[in-house]
Amino acid sequence: MTRIWTRWAPRAGAILGLIALAACGDDGPTTPAALTTPTGVVGTSPSPTSVRIAWLAVGSATGYRVERAPEVGGTFAQIGTPTTPEYVDSALLPETAYRYRVIAVRGSEVSATSTEVTVRTSNRTVVQVTSDVTTNTTWTAGNTYQLTRIISVANGAVLTIEPGTLVIGAPITTGQAPAVSALMVLRGARVNAIGTRAAPIIMTSAAAAGNRAPGDWGGLIIVGNASSNRTGRTVVEGPAPADTVSWNGGTADADNSGSYVYTRVEFAGAAAQLNVELNSFSFYAVGRGTRVEYVQAIRGLDDMFEFFGGTVDARYLVSYESGDDHFDAAEGFRGRLQYMIALQTGPRVSPRAGNPGALSGEQSGFEVDGCGSASGTCAAGFNSTPYSMPVFANFTMVGPGAGVLPVRAGGDGGLGANIRRGTGGVWMNGVIARWPEAAFSIFDPETNTRLTEDSLNLRNLLFVENNRDYDAVGATNRFGTVDKFTTASIRTSAATANALFLSLPGAATEIANNATLDWTPVAGSLLTTGGTGATLPGRVPTRVTNFFGGTMAGTTFVGAADPAATDKWWTGWTAYYRN
Repeated sequence: MTRIWTRWAPRAGAILGLIALAACGDDGPTTPAALTTPTGVVGTSPSPTSVRIAWLAVGSATGYRVERAPEVGGTFAQIGTPTTPEYVDSALLPETAYRYRVIAVRGSEVSATSTEVTVRTSNRTVVQVTSDVTTNTTWTAGNTYQLTRIISVANGAVLTIEPGTLVIGAPITTGQAPAVSALMVLRGARVNAIGTRAAPIIMTSAAAAGNRAPGDWGGLIIVGNASSNRTGRTVVEGPAPADTVSWNGGTADADNSGSYVYTRVEFAGAAAQLNVELNSFSFYAVGRGTRVEYVQAIRGLDDMFEFFGGTVDARYLVSYESGDDHFDAAEGFRGRLQYMIALQTGPRVSPRAGNPGALSGEQSGFEVDGCGSASGTCAAGFNSTPYSMPVFANFTMVGPGAGVLPVRAGGDGGLGANIRRGTGGVWMNGVIARWPEAAFSIFDPETNTRLTEDSLNLRNLLFVENNRDYDAVGATNRFGTVDKFTTASIRTSAATANALFLSLPGAATEIANNATLDWTPVAGSLLTTGGTGATLPGRVPTRVTNFFGGTMAGTTFVGAADPAATDKWWTGWTAYYRN
């Protein structure tokens, strides 16, 4: 067989086509490069309440995640998803440090987190408040408002205080009496001081932390239009202009003096003269239309919460280290308070040198009177009407133990509850612990009359580590003997108070600044049982309707902390300070 070979010469175009086909055949799926981590992260604070974060752009990113955490501890949380390499974080606390980090995003793909950057928000501007508030006014969190005297919010005016705002008293001069500065809300005025858990409103001393003292400034005074049992003309305690303001004679029990929420008052109680100290919170004939919840007083020189007549309700109250009584009520007060914590320890902190005020010699947890005197503007003495008929529910009242408070010959100090001068009322679902005189005492025949009439009720209480629990039989002018409470479901315990809670130092321990206190009952604690339950006893159900839009609920536990709660209501906004 003969083979004939021929030579094929392809055209140039065909060769190029073959090359192109070969090249196409070599291509597989293209994998984009991994997202790079954002770099060059920097932060600035353009205002006291904001932070600007910027970083170098990541070329293939379609967006970013910005995360923030507290300066110390805490976890990062996403706060923004910008598409450009910058983000402004607002509504922050002034003069506070935060940590930030950035993550690049491309569809469902995310990069590693950037290096953290810490940014401190800028300082507030100090605004001197020299004039009364006579028109609608807003105080913002970017400023510090310094009260130069007693500043009044006038009839018809509304003062709005933003979350995180700082209000301070007049300047402090070493060795001199602090000027008596305070914020006073007059009849017909309102203050809407509504903070948040993360950004409470703070009213405190002008001195630096570590150099503050009880009585450095006056406090918060609220005057309403509700009724009381005083007649004639009765004025606010304190120097001018407070002592020119009459507070009794009102009839509007639903009166509204504003809202006070997530608000702390610290180192208050200034005095122009001895025994005329102001209180941290003073409520004069304040009506039930006023909102008071999540409020704290710290180291006031006089009473921490004092109610002069009126009907205002309150819940979630904290009082640490009072110079006098933690909760004081009189003059026909008929408000209802639930979830209350009070702590007194030693040694007590005195006012600074030059302050004419002084710590009280008859300090107690509760001090509750019917009408404050046997004559004068108490027209019927201790039987003046309307009777004081408060309701105190779910309270934790811890005293200092022995050796801290002065010993009173008449036994009217060092009491968990000093109940006297014709008052009625209800104390229920509470714990009273570590008081050096007694858990409670009932003084005066008129108060005993309220007790026998079933207008004074102490129910479902726990007494722990008190010097004694009841009044001694035969004691002069004392009526709170054990035989009158045999069906009141009151328990006593030989345990120590600090053993009841997750974190409470013993009586002899000096608590440090910024200490963490946990009022949650320990597992198996007597606090977890012994409450009234849902069915409230005696006349109590008729007294607790229309309480924050509903009816005050009974509890199976006693004290201020629900052992089953995952949210501890006192955390995140309260503080503990010695100075």
